Amino acid sequence: MTLNADTLWPALEPWCGAAHWWLGLSGGLDSCLLLSLLAELRDAPDRQLPGLTAIHVDHQLHPDSGRWAGHCAALCKALSVPLETRRVDVEPGGEGLEAAARRARYEVFESLVQADGLLLLAHHLDDQVETFFLRLMRGAGARGLSGMPASRPLRSGHVLRPLLPHSRVELEVCAAQRGLQWVEDPSNTDIDLDRNFLRLRLLPVLAERWPGYRDAVAASMASLADAELTLAAVDEARLAPARGKAFGAPLLALDRLPLDSELALGRLLRRWLEQEGAALPSRARLLEFCRQLQSAAEDSLPALQLGDRVLRRYRQQLYLVPAPSDLPAEQALSPGEVLVHPGWGRLALAPAESGLALPAGGAWQLRWRSGGERCRPLGRDYGQALKQLLQERGVPPWVRERLPLLYDGEELAAVADLWVCEGHQARSPAPAYQVVWEPSPGPV
Repeated sequence: MTLNADTLWPALEPWCGAAHWWLGLSGGLDSCLLLSLLAELRDAPDRQLPGLTAIHVDHQLHPDSGRWAGHCAALCKALSVPLETRRVDVEPGGEGLEAAARRARYEVFESLVQADGLLLLAHHLDDQVETFFLRLMRGAGARGLSGMPASRPLRSGHVLRPLLPHSRVELEVCAAQRGLQWVEDPSNTDIDLDRNFLRLRLLPVLAERWPGYRDAVAASMASLADAELTLAAVDEARLAPARGKAFGAPLLALDRLPLDSELALGRLLRRWLEQEGAALPSRARLLEFCRQLQSAAEDSLPALQLGDRVLRRYRQQLYLVPAPSDLPAEQALSPGEVLVHPGWGRLALAPAESGLALPAGGAWQLRWRSGGERCRPLGRDYGQALKQLLQERGVPPWVRERLPLLYDGEELAAVADLWVCEGHQARSPAPAYQVVWEPSPGPV
């Protein structure tokens, strides 16, 4: 298929209702060409496109990165396209340089692409084929081997890859016809990088033997994508009755999941974790966690660290919670004040028809569990140890230590939004207050 603005238009037209179009502009052949085609479509009198802005992320990983940013600025100026340039610091950590750069780049994209915005990326067919072989070598399943999707959600917006059906050769021909210039990253010739080894050493050998291998791989990837859609529908039907939320955290009820095998459970958990925006564990770590879920004693508390979140089991329920963080300082809390603390949540007192009485001093003292606390919840004939009340209520252990306790002097008056203790309820016509506690559902 000849690539030009007219042949690209059918892939773009369904997205003309987006609030704004954003283009990831690296300065290389593919993104420079896509920018040129988009500018032509924007200027066509018979097209109605949203506004267009380019985004260039300078990873600062090469001495010439500033020159590449300058090339992007010059091209955008020539095409009258606004440009947002962001410099990022890439910290490889344990994930590798390429993955860390990608993560930093997408953090920029997500910060700029607003609700209902569309992020356009210039991945092409050769990129897709390379991704297939890279994932094959890493033991990916049907979902991974189906490749990069042509479109997918991006927080409150979407990503679109309109060049996926086109090979690099097609892009080069189209760019030459337009007289385009672009920058070449010298690292593209470093065969110590897996993707470059595939592109420069392995795939040319395949092309000699099977010249049409790209189309064949693309057809297989499409079949795998179809199979994955079928699996996704089955998984969603299984997950639906098990989903829930408690104590500010999303949860899955294990006793409502069909636990056919560790593999089946692992697939369901991976899909749920991805939908919840959690960092995904390796296949081996996830399957080991599934084995623990099925073999550990009922009173044990298996946990799986997922970046800045933790997957925890309690009483046949899985909770996806923030990793432990510091608690707010013990302090006075008055009506009208709101306490917000990263990783912990939000606490306030709201006027109500009945509820907690205002202490004589005009404020409660916010404290945390230290052991030995007791409360007689309103409506009960006897008091109990707070530990026993929390166990009866099914409050997970990691939540118990983070519950806000409100004191009137040295007496426990309220336990989060769970109980008002007898003797601390408001009596008409005195004002009454309701505790409003919203635990943090995830990273802040």
